[in-house]
Amino acid sequence: MYPKSPFLRNPLVESQILKRNPAQLGELMSWLCRPPTITTYRVNMLRTTVQAFKQKLRLVLQERYPQPPQVYEVSNIPEVLCISPILLKNMDIKLKQTELQREVVVDSCCGASLLRGAHIYAPGVLAMEAGTKLGEQVLVYADLAGKCKQGTNTRYDSPDKLLLGVGTIRMQRHQIFGPSTNSCTNSEPEPLKGIAVEMLATTSGVPSIGDLSCSEALLQNLPSILCVRVLNPQFGERILDMCAAPGNKTTHIAEMMTDQGEIIALDKVPKKISVMKEKITSEGLKSIRAYAFDATKAFDPSKPAGAKHSLLEPPFGANTFDKILLDAPCSALGNRPFLIAPSNMTSSMLGSYPKVQRKLFSAAVPLLKPHGVLVYSTCTVTEAENEGIVAWVLEKFPQMRLVEATPRFGGNGLEHTGLNNEERQYLQRFNYNSTETEGIHIDTVGFFIAKFIKCG
Repeated sequence: MYPKSPFLRNPLVESQILKRNPAQLGELMSWLCRPPTITTYRVNMLRTTVQAFKQKLRLVLQERYPQPPQVYEVSNIPEVLCISPILLKNMDIKLKQTELQREVVVDSCCGASLLRGAHIYAPGVLAMEAGTKLGEQVLVYADLAGKCKQGTNTRYDSPDKLLLGVGTIRMQRHQIFGPSTNSCTNSEPEPLKGIAVEMLATTSGVPSIGDLSCSEALLQNLPSILCVRVLNPQFGERILDMCAAPGNKTTHIAEMMTDQGEIIALDKVPKKISVMKEKITSEGLKSIRAYAFDATKAFDPSKPAGAKHSLLEPPFGANTFDKILLDAPCSALGNRPFLIAPSNMTSSMLGSYPKVQRKLFSAAVPLLKPHGVLVYSTCTVTEAENEGIVAWVLEKFPQMRLVEATPRFGGNGLEHTGLNNEERQYLQRFNYNSTETEGIHIDTVGFFIAKFIKCG
């Protein structure tokens, strides 16, 4: 169903992913090419209840599927709702290949989103055959070779196209691609909006319901939700989110604190902070202040330690924060599925991420109060950015003690990475060999979580 691992086409990248665990590489690459089967929402319990949003999800699923998938809760993360995959025989979609007359083609990025439950918006359509009608069911393919031209109106034949599923046309060709290129106009075309193809079923079995995110709940990966639970923010604490954009974890922190405390959110890209501020305002959260600031420069030794004034701005003095979330910039090689290799990823680029992560840690440690908590997380699978960073922190900063990251849903850290067995068991690595927890099969994105306490 899925292509062979795209990473095998790039041995330089491959060699960096599991430096000391080459025997595991094949299984890991195959896993990265497959989409997670679990869909998760984080319910905003300041706005609604889990049971109320659970009922909304059930109604949507009942409208779409004769046998709707299960919607279930997770005891250790009470704000989470999970949706199981639908019971889908792959042969059903294969049979559609002979029944349906027309095809739609999307790029590999859009294709990966479809396998996780998304619909196709107008900009995502590469090709739609002429004569395709509203309401018509079509086969949907991903162009893995990247050779399909935008606006193609004939069938795109290629050995490198991947069947994704079946969808219903909601927007015609002329609405998607506009007038003929021969027509003259001085005005710029309006940006296309809306769903062009509503997916009915995909080869992944993940329910195709789109993104139901709203003020009451957010579509979010389970490990991203979990790392804020590991941080365990409390009422009245002062917390630093070092790399905050787009702000999903930041707002989660505020919700867990019932919006009563002080959260400083940093990101060095001003545009991202502007979008984040709009989100904070729209949700009516008062505890968050967001700044466009490079977090590697967040510590200023000239400022007084343990600053107590209420209007805190970066950079900061030592011992300022009760807790710090360092969700670090990373290579993002856990964001499965990868239908093709990342086009701009090189061995040199992979090597650059640990350098930035170390700079961020070097700024974070002095900012943390004695007995404070620091949670480090990434959405990647490389040793260098995960276990390698933990081993470096323990050597570089003897005041930082690794503790167990709970609640626990991920597997142990990798062997032969400079950590002993006890330290590996404190970590949470979401990997191809993650096991069941509380009877739940944890099949989600690749992710890593480590928790530290600063000794007094």
